Amino acid sequence: MPEFFNVLPPDEARALLFEHLTAVLPAETIATEDALGRVTATAVHSPQSLPAFRRSTMDGYAVRAKDTYGASEGLPAFLEVIGEVPMGQAAQVELGTGQAAIVHTGGMIPDAADAVVQIEHTQTMAGEMIPPFEIEVFRAVAVGQNVLQVGEDVALDAIVLPAGHLLRPQDLGGLLALGITEVEVSHRPRVGILATGDEVIPP
Repeated sequence: MPEFFNVLPPDEARALLFEHLTAVLPAETIATEDALGRVTATAVHSPQSLPAFRRSTMDGYAVRAKDTYGASEGLPAFLEVIGEVPMGQAAQVELGTGQAAIVHTGGMIPDAADAVVQIEHTQTMAGEMIPPFEIEVFRAVAVGQNVLQVGEDVALDAIVLPAGHLLRPQDLGGLLALGITEVEVSHRPRVGILATGDEVIPP
């Protein structure tokens, strides 16, 4: 008696199905804020360094580290504070030997500075902190101490998200922080379910 249909083992049936499926879904570009739950079609590269400038990680004074070498409670280093770098503004202060500038957490530091002394490790020689004034530094700092370097979080052109990545809320926040307002994602797949025969019944 001839058979009405051929039955394949599950693995063979699955392989046959996959042969007829498109391996890569077409891509589309959408607003980053609308991309939650979507999948990146290509790798996402950073368009800029983050941070884009050297910034202080402490409230204190931007200094040249060598001017603080050997500083201690018993033998402090004496520095002249010649200016301040306001938050959100470029550093206009030019430091020379034995000079410092007031800086704030997250703020830019002057070009000649290579470290930041925490304000807790200093003492002013006068009552008011209006430049110019002198400070005593009670703890030496090393080059790069309390300073976040350019690109330390994310380097220019670095891959921040790989292709095939499911976008989460924290991913969208990171992309927007880098100024990425659009992202290329795969089209959502369209799935159809076809049930035939009377073998499938409610549970």
